[in-house]
Amino acid sequence: MLDWFSVVVLLAVGIILIVVELIFIPGTTIFGIVGLVLTAAAVVLSFVNYGNTLGFGVMGIAFVLLGIALFFSLRSGAWEKQSLKSSSKSRVNEDIQHNIWKGDKGKAVSALRPSGKVEFKETIVEVSTLGQYVDAGTEVQVIDVEPNKIVVEPLDS
Repeated sequence: MLDWFSVVVLLAVGIILIVVELIFIPGTTIFGIVGLVLTAAAVVLSFVNYGNTLGFGVMGIAFVLLGIALFFSLRSGAWEKQSLKSSSKSRVNEDIQHNIWKGDKGKAVSALRPSGKVEFKETIVEVSTLGQYVDAGTEVQVIDVEPNKIVVEPLDS
């Protein structure tokens, strides 16, 4: 009697842990692994104590219960609650109509590490350096203007 109780408890706890992994805290994998180990232990215990017939029966029950758990966890919408719904479709300097040319001078509004914001002619734009770190407040000069990219260097150097 105790052996059947052990098989049932191991199987139930294993399935519950797998459901917890799939529905409530996906991505942790600890509960899923422990649940699979407990479910496998229940199947092995049934094979050892009761032979092939009941062992295969318990294994079939385990597969059916795992399939039902997987089906309902995917239908529950738990994955939808944790998925990203929005995305950024904007680009740097895409919407800004600027009149910035090679050789123009400006002042770094933020630290450029290696990119940041610079003010040119009362317009603040996102710029990049060629790898240098430039402190905020430093005077910079445009060395290259590409589509959606402005490259500057500090005037100190």
